[in-house]
Amino acid sequence: MAPAASRPCPGGSRDILWRVLGWRIVTSIVWSVLLLPICTTVFVILSSIDLFHPIQWLSASFYDLYNSYIIFYLLLLSVVIVIISIFNVEFYTVVPSIPCSRLALIGKILHPQQLMHSFMHAAMGMLMAWCATVMTKGQYSFLVVPCTGTESLDSPAVPTCLNEYHLFFLLAGAFMGYSYSLLYFINNMNYLPFPIIQQYKFLRFRRSLLLLVKHSCVESLFLLRNFCIVYYFLGHIPKAWISTAMDLRVDEQFHRPLDTVRGLLNLSLLYHVWLCGVFVLMTWYVSWLLFKIYATEAHLFPVQPPFSEDSDECLPKVLNSNPPLIIKYLALQDLMLLSQYSPSRRQEVFSLSQPGGHPHNWTAISRECLNLLNDMTQKLVLYQEAAATNGRVMSSSYPVEAKKLNSPEETAFQTPKSSQMPRPSMPSLIKTSLFSSKLSTPDVASPLGTPFGSSVVNRMAGIFDVNTSYGSPQSPQLTRRGPRLWTSASDQQMTEFSNPSPSTSISAEGKTVRQPNVIYSWIQNKREQVKNFLSKRVLIMYFFSKHPEASIQAVFSDAQMHIWALEGLSHLVAASFTEDRFGVVQTTLPAILNTLLTLQESVDKYFKLPHASSKPPRISGSLVDTSYKTLRFAFRASLKTAIYRITTTFGEHL
Repeated sequence: MAPAASRPCPGGSRDILWRVLGWRIVTSIVWSVLLLPICTTVFVILSSIDLFHPIQWLSASFYDLYNSYIIFYLLLLSVVIVIISIFNVEFYTVVPSIPCSRLALIGKILHPQQLMHSFMHAAMGMLMAWCATVMTKGQYSFLVVPCTGTESLDSPAVPTCLNEYHLFFLLAGAFMGYSYSLLYFINNMNYLPFPIIQQYKFLRFRRSLLLLVKHSCVESLFLLRNFCIVYYFLGHIPKAWISTAMDLRVDEQFHRPLDTVRGLLNLSLLYHVWLCGVFVLMTWYVSWLLFKIYATEAHLFPVQPPFSEDSDECLPKVLNSNPPLIIKYLALQDLMLLSQYSPSRRQEVFSLSQPGGHPHNWTAISRECLNLLNDMTQKLVLYQEAAATNGRVMSSSYPVEAKKLNSPEETAFQTPKSSQMPRPSMPSLIKTSLFSSKLSTPDVASPLGTPFGSSVVNRMAGIFDVNTSYGSPQSPQLTRRGPRLWTSASDQQMTEFSNPSPSTSISAEGKTVRQPNVIYSWIQNKREQVKNFLSKRVLIMYFFSKHPEASIQAVFSDAQMHIWALEGLSHLVAASFTEDRFGVVQTTLPAILNTLLTLQESVDKYFKLPHASSKPPRISGSLVDTSYKTLRFAFRASLKTAIYRITTTFGEHL
């Protein structure tokens, strides 16, 4: 990673974020507001549909559109669209959040920020439903109406009644707004997928418009069904509360109560509520779609800025700094496009600095790409070790000795972060004999290892040593077990290091002497009994069990930038065969090939795991993007293509 001195301050990150995304956000909001009158016109026309009198129907609809109150409600709806667009900007992400269990999904929904998002969308949905009821006119327009069948029409005080139709509209709008927010996070609709093929913004919007209309109609229908079920059981509560608070009567002669089956079978009411839901969802989806299109548009970062004050936005510095994640994604996307379609910009990457003659641009770009690929390698190794550790456990009657640090329980999460450890410079295809001399006589007095026994060596030893718990399944010391509920290898490791087992002591001669403690063994047995008891409860396992597919998707949730790093680096290396006049790429070519081959081996091992599917799932064409579920297959294909591209280009010279 880049040194701390090269990382911009938070103010600098906000500045570059506003310079790159500011105009895009404003433009998407402006277009959302400009498209609102079109949606409103269609809604007003369809709300007063009369197929038997088409001329009268259309003339009355256009007459209503020219009234002054429509302009007022358009301004109010524009404010709602601006607020919804602001929430889209505040809650977007380029890395999807994938909960691995049902409990994690519930925690994601009940997060305070998500709750605020849901309540605000419920309020905005109710406000838009109120505007829709007023624009449709008729019997749905007002909450308070005069009671029918009054005995004295000449009385100065006419009794008023509650219009349950209007209340039904308002509650339906709030329900649809809240449901939209829930589906927004459950379906990862705040995730910004970057297009594989660059297209004009208008073409992208036109291609998604039909899906948007279809999705809004179908979703409004399902939400209306769910709301009718909820209102049937709980509708009497808000009706009684509002009628009591506002001292209103319930006129059952005017219409049947809507919390009954006969009351909910009002087709006219159901049609207008469904149309209101389509109007609400469609306007919100239009603003969401426009923001996605503008935010993921390719941005050109200069390789060599013409002026020194613009150096913060140059491609090498952005890649090696710590900008907002979307800026880094856009920079890697620009690197991928640069490496394929811009020979002049590739020459700037291969150029030397003046004075000095150093390849600063190539060094910065290649270093960041290699760092990203090494991070992915370490992530895959950790996942493989965790999967292997979760599948087997040592069946010894005593705790494991302190000197056996290469067991999978202790090495599963022992690799430090990428910013704190050196990059591996040797491939992982290493025979066991290379480590046998170092691991046969470990330093017993120092259970954390000597300065020469780094965590990388311990981790690799845990993988390649045949004497560890990764041995043959026929070993009598290995037993299979089910998945854990809450504990992790890292928690056990930190507990063992901070609180050493009282049943193990080290003698003065340097040998490990086991002294089993009855109390400690009893506590361990009770803890295992509690875990086994809870693991057999269906309800506990329903919430705490991890879905294998979700865990696999979470490993590759940010694989898009690694794909761009692979494609950009491999295309630059292949182009350097004919375009690199100074040979700057040749200095790092061995490290690049070593990194790619090491990563290829980790990916191959990963796809051989029991839960790893070898075929990508079929993705149906829908408005909600699910491409993040197949990122691992795209990453594997990009890695193989990158290695093939480099080897075929250099051929005999390798």
